[in-house]
Amino acid sequence: MKKQESPNSGERSIQLQQQILHYRSELSRMQQQVNDAENQVKKEIIRNQYLQEKLNEALHTHTEQFEKEVFQLEKKVLKLEVALEEEKKRTTELRKKMLMQEEQAKPAVIEPLFQLGAHFQASIFLPQTEDDSLSVFGDFIIKNTGNQPLHEPMICIQISPLLFGSLSGKIIMQRKMDDTKIYEDAANNHWKYVYEDWRERIRSENRYWLQPLNESEVKPNELLVFSGFEISFPKPDKRPIQVKGFVYSKELPKGVPSLNHISIQ
Repeated sequence: MKKQESPNSGERSIQLQQQILHYRSELSRMQQQVNDAENQVKKEIIRNQYLQEKLNEALHTHTEQFEKEVFQLEKKVLKLEVALEEEKKRTTELRKKMLMQEEQAKPAVIEPLFQLGAHFQASIFLPQTEDDSLSVFGDFIIKNTGNQPLHEPMICIQISPLLFGSLSGKIIMQRKMDDTKIYEDAANNHWKYVYEDWRERIRSENRYWLQPLNESEVKPNELLVFSGFEISFPKPDKRPIQVKGFVYSKELPKGVPSLNHISIQ
């Protein structure tokens, strides 16, 4: 079995959390500046009102000096108002940026995906004489391409035409499974028939239903291989030969066909 680990996103998450703390500090500082600016504007408005009252009282006395002071105060108030608007804009932008960073820092929700791929890897040995048989040697390779484990894997090898050709390989019969020593010696990478009436299924459908002896779970990115099988076709005739593969699991009861098949014309 070959395993691959998913990328570690811990470092990226720490960086995002640090950025969020920085933005929170900046937001607090800007909010204080906004409050100070608002208080300053209020003071200047009160001062302006006071000077306006004094101007009215004095009428024409020192009119020119009062007007200059009022003009300067109005300019100062205007500048403060502009600065206040700019601080409010910066505060709003900082809030948006902080919310975006918080969203990115949240762990991604991964939807469960049950998926697999299977293919044949085989060699064909053609007969040298009319009495020789045609043989196919190969492996049937299954890979869990999803993000969730697949349980109770099972394969089906279908040979056509019917009643033509026989499959052999690392398949343990029930009587050998009853022998503890033989079973322990052969358990690694070996397979067994799924159904008790497997002979009848071969005769009626030419389908071989198999499941691994020791592998009840295939984790994401892991491989499951029915290795070293042989299919023999004695005295092949002119009919085309096809070998197809299907893979099933508890999560994929309808089965998944192999990406390729063996075809001999």
